Amino acid sequence: MNKINVKRDGNILTIGDTPQLVVDLENQKNYIVFAGKQVPYHQEIVFSEDILAGKRENVFQTAVNYYYEQACEFIKGIKISEEYRPFINMSTREF
Repeated sequence: MNKINVKRDGNILTIGDTPQLVVDLENQKNYIVFAGKQVPYHQEIVFSEDILAGKRENVFQTAVNYYYEQACEFIKGIKISEEYRPFINMSTREF
């Protein structure tokens, strides 16, 4: 299991490098930053206070890996849909 970079600034967690999952622990207005875009990520991401305090580092890393992997899969889907979008528009125009 690879260790993913996590930075904490108050109630904001920034997970990963590219893409970056930005988690607002207070109001759950999470988003993903990739390719100069900021995409809303409507997934609830919760960490208990003891995990955030560093008491159970292995549990924290497992949760971070899970959430980050899910965010990366979400971005893969967005990239596929963006690549496919021109073909959808062309076929719609033909009808």
